[in-house]
Amino acid sequence: MFNNLILRLCCMWWSLRTRASFYRDLADAVTRKVGMRDFLERQASNARMLDDTTAVKVYRALSARLSSGFGASYAELLLGIAPRSDQLMLHAVDDAGSSKVQALLITADAVDFQINTITSIAKELIVPILAVPCVGFLCIITADIVTGIAKDSPPEIWTGYNGFVRWLSETINAYAIAIGVGLLAFVVGFILILPRWIGPLRSKAENLPGFGLYRDYNAALVLSSMAMMIRSGKTLRESLEAMRVPSRPWLRWHLSRIISSLEDNPTDYIGAFGKGLMPKTVKARMASLLDSSKNFADALVVLGSSEIKTLGDRVQLSALTTNWAATGALVLVAVLLSLGQMTISTALSRESEPSKVLQRQQNRQS
Repeated sequence: MFNNLILRLCCMWWSLRTRASFYRDLADAVTRKVGMRDFLERQASNARMLDDTTAVKVYRALSARLSSGFGASYAELLLGIAPRSDQLMLHAVDDAGSSKVQALLITADAVDFQINTITSIAKELIVPILAVPCVGFLCIITADIVTGIAKDSPPEIWTGYNGFVRWLSETINAYAIAIGVGLLAFVVGFILILPRWIGPLRSKAENLPGFGLYRDYNAALVLSSMAMMIRSGKTLRESLEAMRVPSRPWLRWHLSRIISSLEDNPTDYIGAFGKGLMPKTVKARMASLLDSSKNFADALVVLGSSEIKTLGDRVQLSALTTNWAATGALVLVAVLLSLGQMTISTALSRESEPSKVLQRQQNRQS
């Protein structure tokens, strides 16, 4: 069990660092008519030469799988080693016949895009992951300070904005643990429903932060994968069907809607692909490319390959929006509390003046 865990971690690290290069090296080996067994042995030897122990473990696992008779196709050989998203493209490579070399090179380009996209998302989301706990801790400290001031201060200062800050601080102090657990449960629940929630309400939520990022990322993967499969010889319908079968519920739902729309109106490609999966900017660019292409498949190949940067930029923008949405609420609370500290300090200073103290004493006596 422990060895399986180590191998799984090695596969994840190898996939991020070396997978695209592996496909390009494999394409070169196919061109030179090098057998798969010899190719894997050479890859392992090169990895040992480069002191890349992670890659050595992966290539040993692939060699062992090949020796056991499991691995008659690229998809079968790399099942569980490469990410699940590669299976669609590897099946297309297996079906490419004499065009396997080109298909492998296209797969490598698609993998590069996926890795770059994931890296962009990670860079944007690392900010809220680090900032939210820090800002939350700052809110708790500030709320505790305000609550402490409220115990020994005159009631006259707790009006208007200061009164709101006091209420907010006391609420945070009283329910800090519940708020933290609630936020954690919300994040976990949100992640769980992203690939599962479907229906009309989900369509209306697609432009919200988080949902929009998930949609844009999947739209980019669909377009790049479809471009690869079409260039490898599959038809548009075959590509859609190939992606629909292994997809998660949300993506399967969208792909089914596209297929159904094309069955009802075979020439309305923009309408079919615009049914929620593609953001409006990508849909508009697709329409422009269709004007100068022989057919829709050619336009889709251009969008999913040579114009891949457009898709990447869209995903990065969605990630940035999600970043600001995730940190915005807590930052707003922190700003409100910080401003409250300033106004409370000013009010305390004003109420500490001798004339104010004397006035309060007279009010009590009367």
